[in-house]
Amino acid sequence: MTRHYAAGISAFVIWGFFSIPLRALKAYPAGEILYFRILFSLFVLAVILFGFKRGQIRKDFAHLKSFSPSRQRMIITLTLAGGLLLTVNWLTFIYIVNTINIKTASFSYLLCPVVTAVSGYLLLKEKLTLLQWIAVFLCGISCILMGLHSAPELGYSFLTASTYALFLVSQRKNQGFDRIFILGIQVLFSFIVLSVLQPFLIHRIPPEPHFYSVILVIAVVFTVIPLFLNLFALNRINSATIGILMYINPILNFVMALLVFGETVGIIQIIGYCIIAAALVLFNYPNFIKLRDV
Repeated sequence: MTRHYAAGISAFVIWGFFSIPLRALKAYPAGEILYFRILFSLFVLAVILFGFKRGQIRKDFAHLKSFSPSRQRMIITLTLAGGLLLTVNWLTFIYIVNTINIKTASFSYLLCPVVTAVSGYLLLKEKLTLLQWIAVFLCGISCILMGLHSAPELGYSFLTASTYALFLVSQRKNQGFDRIFILGIQVLFSFIVLSVLQPFLIHRIPPEPHFYSVILVIAVVFTVIPLFLNLFALNRINSATIGILMYINPILNFVMALLVFGETVGIIQIIGYCIIAAALVLFNYPNFIKLRDV
């Protein structure tokens, strides 16, 4: 169990430092960074899938064929929709980090669990407790305050949080398949979509070796490795615990924004962050109790 906790913590710690390689590519448009991140990640995933998971791929295709045609269409639709949502989420996140600021990116993923829960309530009819509804209300107040500071920053934060939340909710209904295989399909679909949109995203093919070396680091160290660690952790750690560990990512992002990149926080933002911190404690109170009893 200790190894699984270490894997889960390591995954979110790695993602917490993602702003460093992204900022190293600040001179490049977000579309170019995303396109080559997807391309390199697709290559790495292809090596993993066809090198080590060919048997699992055959099992997943056989599993898909066992369903009715309507169920097959729904699974395919959910998988491809997940690819689109990830594409928008990754593009928005890259744009926020390199064009707006890192603390806005941090706020996005602080909002994400609450937005996910509300989306699950609306789309999947999942229940929320009274404490969780109070937390949702407090998050609303925090968003109003952040909007007073900067409406565009709040808009980008909400777009990032909502696309990832919808991705998570959509994939809850898409169970029974190897997650790496599903991710490979989604990354392939993302690459196809981005290739169609290439004239709008890429103005030139970057000639600098530095660009591709950083992209390779992003694809391997900040995409594939933490994904594997996260999946390994989920083998023995429940999703509630993972939900708590998830906050390591935005907290580290926020610390990086202040201490490494010298970003500042206004009084309204400080109040907004304090309110959302209180909301997150209320929202996750049952999970904290479970962790205490482990």
